[in-house]
Amino acid sequence: MADSAPNPRTIQCYHCRQRFEIARQAQSTSCPKCSRQLRLEDVVVKTLEAVRKIQTCGKVVVQKKGRIIAQSVEAHLGVHVEGIMEANVVSGGPVTIGSKAQWKGDCAAPSVVIEDGCVITGGYFAFPEDRLGLHVEVKELPKGAVAPPA
Repeated sequence: MADSAPNPRTIQCYHCRQRFEIARQAQSTSCPKCSRQLRLEDVVVKTLEAVRKIQTCGKVVVQKKGRIIAQSVEAHLGVHVEGIMEANVVSGGPVTIGSKAQWKGDCAAPSVVIEDGCVITGGYFAFPEDRLGLHVEVKELPKGAVAPPA
């Protein structure tokens, strides 16, 4: 007899940062701590999406003709951009910036793939130890110290 217990996955509430487990096949859920609804599915942008923020426990995908204009984007499983991204991005998964993509804004992610031909204007890229990049520490050099060559 097959085990009927669901194979859980751990997610983190993007409102209160509480981590908890849900069934792998869950379509929607709310946080047990703050009771707010969470978006679990991937966000696929095909046209202009001008909003204050986009948050998902899944991925954010910006297709070729897609464009995001937002203050912030938080995607726990990663970000893939083939179109235009104008936002400060926090990702718990890899970020991929396609060859014809345009990027404007900061990025905190465990890894970033930047394909030849993309256009990046401004912004800081950080690779924090915290998977979701929420506790980025910027270490300053002591007075008079010289940064090692990159």
